[in-house]
Amino acid sequence: MKYVAIDFETANSSPLSACSIGVAVFEENKPVREYVHLIRPPKEHGKFHWYNIRIHGIKPSMVAHAPTFDELWPDLQQDIEGNLIVCHNAMFDTAVLCKLMEYYQIPIPPFTYVCTVKISQKIWPEMENHKLDTVSEDLNIRLDHHEALSDARACGLILAHALEEVHCDTVEDLAEHIGMRIGKVTAEERVSCSTAEEIRRKIESQKKKESSRKRYYAYRRAQKANQSAKVKGGNDHE
Repeated sequence: MKYVAIDFETANSSPLSACSIGVAVFEENKPVREYVHLIRPPKEHGKFHWYNIRIHGIKPSMVAHAPTFDELWPDLQQDIEGNLIVCHNAMFDTAVLCKLMEYYQIPIPPFTYVCTVKISQKIWPEMENHKLDTVSEDLNIRLDHHEALSDARACGLILAHALEEVHCDTVEDLAEHIGMRIGKVTAEERVSCSTAEEIRRKIESQKKKESSRKRYYAYRRAQKANQSAKVKGGNDHE
């Protein structure tokens, strides 16, 4: 089984400000190829915030001559397209990936993805929290936190530990075992990686919103009906 763990670091809160990507390719639950790239963000989205610099240590001068994401894409495509992507907090990393492709008008390739935050929450609920550094420490995974390649490698190893913990050979089996939907991205649609509880809460929330909307419009119709009745009643007395 092959999967590809990725991690982005950003210059600021914009997903288009990606300034580094780490990639770790796994086969049979072991890393077989790894690489990391600095990325030069677009000028209009690339102002570095001091807080982000403090987190990952990447400064504007370090990416001044780095390739832009579209220049890196030919190297990344072989590991993204058609593969299972693994991220710790996949909502963030997959959003960065898709936003960058949209910005540079790169056709979004199909891929599936899973989130190791959600996986670790289900398999090791007793952990103090499920941040990457906490999970890595508990599983004895070496981590240079917020260095993109180290984060990507740790993420991939967390998935390997999870598969071993529940005796599953594939991510599909793991997802079924813990009640999780595998995320999917294509040019036409995006399906989030979600647990059964999250899906149920979303459905219940949608039902509540729809019920509230119906009550509101029923109330508005009743108000209009009462106003019409009052106007008609006043006209009848004239």
